[in-house]
Amino acid sequence: MKILLANFAECPENLHFEQAFIRGLKGGACVPLDIIHDFRFPYSFIKKLPLPVGGRRIKYAALADLKRELAGPYDLLALLDFPKRKSCAAAFVWLLKNLACPRKIFIANHLMPMPGHNPTADIVKELKLLRILDTAYILEFDDRDLWTGTGLEAAKIFKRAYGVDCRYYRPGGAPGGNYVFSAGSAGREFSGLARAVKRAGLTLKIFSDAKLPPFGAAVKDSAEVFPLARNLHNLKSAVLGSRLVALPIADSHINEAAGNSIAFIAMALGKPVIIKRTRYMERFIEDGRTGFFYEKLSALNLARQFDRALSLSPAALKELGRSARAVILKKASLDAFAARFAREFVFKQ
Repeated sequence: MKILLANFAECPENLHFEQAFIRGLKGGACVPLDIIHDFRFPYSFIKKLPLPVGGRRIKYAALADLKRELAGPYDLLALLDFPKRKSCAAAFVWLLKNLACPRKIFIANHLMPMPGHNPTADIVKELKLLRILDTAYILEFDDRDLWTGTGLEAAKIFKRAYGVDCRYYRPGGAPGGNYVFSAGSAGREFSGLARAVKRAGLTLKIFSDAKLPPFGAAVKDSAEVFPLARNLHNLKSAVLGSRLVALPIADSHINEAAGNSIAFIAMALGKPVIIKRTRYMERFIEDGRTGFFYEKLSALNLARQFDRALSLSPAALKELGRSARAVILKKASLDAFAARFAREFVFKQ
């Protein structure tokens, strides 16, 4: 068995996935694994694991070079997401269509890109190229119809839970400080959150790439905003240093899983989370035990949840953190998915 993992979509989540994938392969016999990617940022805050014996990392530069590098046969090709850079489109299509390999599997670690947002995904949709696949794993809250539009047969689509690297995101360090942490760009409304934080006597730290309207004079001195994409290496420490994490999801935002990535990271780190109640989030948060829900987004409703969270004794807060992490380990662990994938497609012969 020899595996090629194509990890062209540069982002820390996919490097975390790569590490979980490597750990998943250690549960059985030695399996050579080659990983190809075009990452330009070193992501040194994520410690790279050594590959299994016989494996190698290949830095993508050009298609001709790639063809020479991949001269040997593979038993399994795992394509992780669509490439973000247009320069990788040709390599992705060539791997999909022409790599000599009996099994080809796509693993989505993000939602299907919308038309015009990803050149490779647009090409794949137009040519219906995913018909070539044996299997595709998509996120459970994604739209299956968007994927069948790529030529992928419905019977080959399997839904997977969103996963967090619980090895990296683990509790530690000093108790939280006197700020509330929030993050995200789509569907967020931070103004009411800023007022609720001010009322609670705390400060607010936000990581977001959205263009935010200015805060009112009453709260602007107690809120700091940092770009999200340029501070991913600071995300873990920002969450760990907070008193709690609050995610102000707009009532009009229809994605029931909105905010789940930051919420799950916070829960894995043992931090209390305040988030909008949805059917999706109710699978992971039990109100008052592993986090807190608000029904409608308003400064008053957020303030009520702050009062509940801040009234917890140190012992109760510690128990909530343990319970929250236990839920993520059970229901949203990246290592659990990688281990299951290895059992089903690598070690099961």
